[in-house]
Amino acid sequence: MTDWKQDHPAQKKLAKIFSSVRLLGPPASEKLEMLIAHCFSPEEAEVACALPFYYPKPVEKLARKLGRTPAEIKPLLEAMTARRVIFKALGGYALMPIVPGMFEFILMKGEQTDWHRKFAEMLNDIFHTGYMKDYGAHQIPIVRNIPVQSAVEAQSRVLDADLMSAMIASHSEFGVLNVCQCRQSYHFDGRACDRSAPEDGCLIFGSFTQGLTEDGKGRMVDGAEMSDIVADRWEKNLVFMAANVSPDSPNAICTCCDCCCHYIEAVKLYGAGASMAPAHFLADVDDSACDDCGLCVEVCNTAAHTFQDDSHVFDAGRCIGCGLCVDQCASEAIRMKENPGYKAPPEGFKKLGLSILPATLLSTMKVGFARYRQR
Repeated sequence: MTDWKQDHPAQKKLAKIFSSVRLLGPPASEKLEMLIAHCFSPEEAEVACALPFYYPKPVEKLARKLGRTPAEIKPLLEAMTARRVIFKALGGYALMPIVPGMFEFILMKGEQTDWHRKFAEMLNDIFHTGYMKDYGAHQIPIVRNIPVQSAVEAQSRVLDADLMSAMIASHSEFGVLNVCQCRQSYHFDGRACDRSAPEDGCLIFGSFTQGLTEDGKGRMVDGAEMSDIVADRWEKNLVFMAANVSPDSPNAICTCCDCCCHYIEAVKLYGAGASMAPAHFLADVDDSACDDCGLCVEVCNTAAHTFQDDSHVFDAGRCIGCGLCVDQCASEAIRMKENPGYKAPPEGFKKLGLSILPATLLSTMKVGFARYRQR
């Protein structure tokens, strides 16, 4: 696939659209213009500029907005859809954020062309500018961690919502994506994951599995195999990040690591912890029982456990409640304690959306105002 010139007015205009805070975009920059020029031809960019955010619009309405015929623009829309730089649903087309959105959508099939490699390189370069910290000023709990089951199931007050077994029991359809997009993007750069492999893709539940095999994004599995996959991912010391909804809702779970995962990176460095729901349980360390063996440091993905002057140090503020450290602690110096700030996940995405709407609006308004003042 050939690169297109990046100085076309339509590409520049589209890059500015992708910098919108409504799309959780990065600030306008030459890097962003280069990424958009890589993803959209000038002619495609002219059409993409008319697309709505998130909510698909049919080709007839888009054609009227552009003053063109449906027959003229549909091939361009379909080409962009096939390349996964826009999405098609309910008979219409729309834009999605760069992250989360295009990054995952483009790489989830596991394709390894030069075009995909360059896309991943350019995207990583923009992400590492740290722009996501702009959106971390307000608590918007859209993600929740599902802890290692053995670390919390012995607690007398565990709720089913906190167990992977409850999620598996609530569904009959399961799937696994071909790749983890984050590990795949670093694999393109020659960086091997310290904990897992690109082939350990996200776990899909319920109606989110529709079209998974037809579109070539992944494979279907049964409940028994999903249980085995979950055990394997915990054995690899990965953390489970799911949408903050009840277990019976359709969902996708990223099994994340500290060396590759953009979300973990954002939590550790860019304030994305504000997007995590308070965990039901958090690690609690008995310093008097700790023998400074360091096993918890090796498995912790958020640097809550570290060494300073050959002694173990625990930073409770970095703990996300995954429980990986509990299973590793031979001296039983770590246990899980109930978090008083915990709230049960909303029952479905509609209730989740309504619950985070005020904070989301406030956050995007603040980011937009700050960027306006910087112009």
